[in-house]
Amino acid sequence: MIRIEEVEVEALAARFGTPLYVYSAAAIRERLARVRAAFAPLRPDVHYSVKASSNLALLRLLAAEGAGFDVVSGGEIERCVRAGVDPARLVFAGAGKSDAELDLALLRGVGLFAVESHDELGRLARRAAGGGRVRFALRLNPDVDAGTHAYVTTGMRRNKFGLPFDEALAALREFAESPGLEFHGFHVHIGSQITDPTRFRAAAAIVADRIGRTRAAGFPVALLDLGGGFAARYDAEPPPIEAVAVAVIDVLAPLQVELLLEPGRFLVAEAGTLLTRVLAVKAAPDRTFVIVDAAMNDLLRPALYGAYHPIEPAGAAAADRPRVRVDVVGPVCESGDFLALDREMPLPQAGELLAVLSAGAYGFSMASNYNSRGRAAEVLVEGSIARPIRRRETIADLLAPELLDEPPPGRARRS
Repeated sequence: MIRIEEVEVEALAARFGTPLYVYSAAAIRERLARVRAAFAPLRPDVHYSVKASSNLALLRLLAAEGAGFDVVSGGEIERCVRAGVDPARLVFAGAGKSDAELDLALLRGVGLFAVESHDELGRLARRAAGGGRVRFALRLNPDVDAGTHAYVTTGMRRNKFGLPFDEALAALREFAESPGLEFHGFHVHIGSQITDPTRFRAAAAIVADRIGRTRAAGFPVALLDLGGGFAARYDAEPPPIEAVAVAVIDVLAPLQVELLLEPGRFLVAEAGTLLTRVLAVKAAPDRTFVIVDAAMNDLLRPALYGAYHPIEPAGAAAADRPRVRVDVVGPVCESGDFLALDREMPLPQAGELLAVLSAGAYGFSMASNYNSRGRAAEVLVEGSIARPIRRRETIADLLAPELLDEPPPGRARRS
């Protein structure tokens, strides 16, 4: 029987229902400690990437451990504030910040803006001129291939993120005298789920060169946000975080900068499990479908990226059954609604509980209400204690924002 810390998953499913996201607090704390220990010679300040999994309870857990936070929207800023995070511990990144989001970030007192374009820096400068102190870093696009899926590569010239160095330096010169603006350094993030440490070293070497050239041009550089992208385990064991640190420490140490790191997936992916119940097993002419109650709206990554998640029967009895190749699919009316294709596993039975592993990152945070399905509940486990941190959505929740007060266009209201 699979356990999360000291709690059997079957007991969790019986208590909270399925589909159900379950997180291990101990696993999250252990991962944060590993990042800090691996990069210890550089004295890193770790900022959790909120987009990976943004439940308020998880944010509060990480804040209590001293983490800062990387946010990419006004909504994520408000989540952190609601969780009790000091806004000074927020870095506001993202390629498309609206005026309203910039205003909100300034109102809340966000600690650092990771600026991604000349236009954004101009809009920020106009706001800073009104008084106050606005700290910013420029996001560089180093044109480094992260060697990962095209959808999560962010550091190449063809990607929308950041500025080429020449444009960044020109922007610094243009806004050097802007009142209220304080340039602190650079931000670089080349992608997600990077399994080759040499990609990080290549990016670090480029940024080290850029820092040297910026200082030579007369601009002090006090800070480097190296981003995240550290890999979690899905279908294969990734290189350890310690190998990533070794790859960059000797490049970055001579720079004498404040180092920020922004892991998301690495901290929460393997700490999260999606529990799902088998609805039916359906034999087709050339395959067997295992239909479960979790769907692409609960876990989008397999349909979106072709991503692999380990899936295991929760009970010990399954080990005695023959192994067969199956498609694990959900109830959503799309052929792309699957959690696994052509997967070898003990043949599941209707009513059985399955555990989808490494589901803590970009799982619930990418969930939707497609097919008018309520999003799953979330539970946090600490030792023998399991507490709900998000209730299951109801149809009333889904319908609440929708309006029926006015008649359709062109049709008069009946008296």
